Amino acid sequence: MKHISFICACLLSCVVFAQQAYNVASPYDPATIPVSEEQRGEVITFSINQSLRYPGTTREILVYIPQQYNDTAPACLLVCMDGILYDATTVLDNLITSGEMPVTIGVFINPGVVYDEDNNVVRYNRCKEFDSTDDTWAQFIEHEVLPQVRALKTKDGQSINISSDPNDCAITGASSGGIAAFTAAWNRPDMFSRVYTTVGTFVAMRGGHEYPAIVRKTEPKPLRIYMQDGWYDVWNPIFGEWFEYNLLMESAFNFAGYEAFHVWNRGNHSIKYGTLAFPDAMRWLWKGYPARVNKGTSNNGMLQAILDPAYDWTQVPCDISISGDIYPAADGKMIFAADNKVYMLSADGTCQLLSTLKIGEQLMGEGLTLRSNTLYKDGQKVADGLRGCQAVQELSQGKYVALCDEQTKTNSLVSILTEGTRALAIAPDYRFCVSGQENTHHLISTIMDKKGNMLYSEPFYYLHDLTNGTLATAGNMVFDTNGNLYVATPMGVQVADHNGRVRAILSLPAGAVHSLAFSGKYLYVRCGEKIFVRQMKAIGHNPKHGAMSYQSQGQG
Repeated sequence: MKHISFICACLLSCVVFAQQAYNVASPYDPATIPVSEEQRGEVITFSINQSLRYPGTTREILVYIPQQYNDTAPACLLVCMDGILYDATTVLDNLITSGEMPVTIGVFINPGVVYDEDNNVVRYNRCKEFDSTDDTWAQFIEHEVLPQVRALKTKDGQSINISSDPNDCAITGASSGGIAAFTAAWNRPDMFSRVYTTVGTFVAMRGGHEYPAIVRKTEPKPLRIYMQDGWYDVWNPIFGEWFEYNLLMESAFNFAGYEAFHVWNRGNHSIKYGTLAFPDAMRWLWKGYPARVNKGTSNNGMLQAILDPAYDWTQVPCDISISGDIYPAADGKMIFAADNKVYMLSADGTCQLLSTLKIGEQLMGEGLTLRSNTLYKDGQKVADGLRGCQAVQELSQGKYVALCDEQTKTNSLVSILTEGTRALAIAPDYRFCVSGQENTHHLISTIMDKKGNMLYSEPFYYLHDLTNGTLATAGNMVFDTNGNLYVATPMGVQVADHNGRVRAILSLPAGAVHSLAFSGKYLYVRCGEKIFVRQMKAIGHNPKHGAMSYQSQGQG
């Protein structure tokens, strides 16, 4: 079997400082003493030679099955990058036997390698797989690794029954594997609740250096995190100081209200101290089990101002498949189109058929449709010549703002912008509008004068992106009554202040947000085909109520 071990990948050349353990008991922790053959767990090895997400890669997977395992009940899960690190199988043998952690199946994943036809390595995939900050690695674990693990049989013929409850699942890794562990849990808290990261690579390789700011801005997730690093940790100073960025992560976790623990020592970029800390890390991560890992309380003032702590996201029961944009409607409801029909959906799942769309007709908002380059309001024509129209926002007094490919004006159309995206929002005071701009982190702010002229457009709002790809800003954008902008993005709902800075990110249980609607105190989001709703402190602005003033946040 061909695989690249963790040591060969990045750590063999590292100088190991003289041992000074974080506590004197660590070198002699009873969990590190090998157990008898009768108490030792089974290890099954297999390879993945074809991958949808990492084409051409080959890798070895090792699966640990404890002696106490019985397939009549789902076991907990520990995923580890770079194969079997930390003398993990010995520690698991001991801690499971002693009852200090639950019956747990270990899945140890080596990074991918690409070979040519002569069996020579032509590409190491470790940095790409582990240091990227998108959810590809989590998807790989979920859809390509775990299904094959579950298809295995133990030596005594038992099936592999692994829990899918995130509270039962932990993930760990060292160096680039350390940030990979955190990234998987960060992007998919519906998969993992417990994280152990050692000498984590939270530096400027593939966006990991942005994590401290993102953690501070993002609504807390149900994660418990144990960190280990050394004071002298620098693998390559081009990318930054490893220990400095681990300190920044620790500070961010504390600010954001996470249950986090750290161990710092004299080491450098070495797995040595991560191995010493591993038994206590497992004890701490699994303490109180099966009690659930809960969200903390952030010190983020914006989150505190807009979120009602009594309410979280709930999925709206709806049997209709929704794939397009959603729009706010009256009385805290939202509307959407499906199968050429327009529906109204309430927070309790009550769904009402409103109308049937004509052939070629497109829903643009409550009562608004577009057909043959003509805009209709409640069936009445209000504007013509709207070629390539992507979005429409209704103002009071029968006026509209739209995004189209051409500039056209009518008596009822304030202006046509030419940005070519479908994201558009109007400020509550009608003094400016915001439109999306493709292939950039920026949104365009344009001033609206009293005559309906559009002036002084510039990239003004800045959005975050950890997807390692093109930032998709095409989902709906809406304002609340305080003038804060809510944007649907792959990272969640990003909330920006008057000065164009994202100050809060609302995370969703189902990942990327494709569209949103803010109706009264109810914020609706579409994630794939699922609809979630949340009752907020903030109130969505309804243009039907006319222009409204709000308190300025100043220059910032």
